[in-house]
Amino acid sequence: MAHEPSLAPEAGIGDSSSAGMVRIRLVGLAVAIPCWAMLLTAWSLQPRTVGYGTAKQLGLPGCRVLTVSGYPCPTCGMTTSVAAAVRARPLEAWKAHPFGPILTAAVMLLAVTCTMQFATGWDILRRLRPSWLWALAAVIGVLAGWAWLLKAGVAEGKWPIG
Repeated sequence: MAHEPSLAPEAGIGDSSSAGMVRIRLVGLAVAIPCWAMLLTAWSLQPRTVGYGTAKQLGLPGCRVLTVSGYPCPTCGMTTSVAAAVRARPLEAWKAHPFGPILTAAVMLLAVTCTMQFATGWDILRRLRPSWLWALAAVIGVLAGWAWLLKAGVAEGKWPIG
């Protein structure tokens, strides 16, 4: 009979001591806080209908690449996309930046998972096996979304602006 691995703290790092448990919980909290902060910030913004420029509501400047070239940078529309995605408006999110809804779903999952880790002491995050491959996948996702934005925007006459 095969033994199923447990999510219990002692299965996570082999340390069921009080200090090990505190470390597991703190790691969960340290990851959950920025995830929730991102989601709450996105919720506080009104996504712009043009598909970009929502970050200006945070006091950030407009995209310099877009201003100078008339074409969006790889992350243009990401804030707008995430702000639409947290409002469950996937089509609007997709049009702003196709990677935004994927990023939002991943951050939501991570926020809930890490909150559970903080609350329970289960080393759930370790089971996700964080590695540089996750970062590579995110970069590829952003670039693929950008390529789609450029292609669709040029075909629709949206780019170049100005």
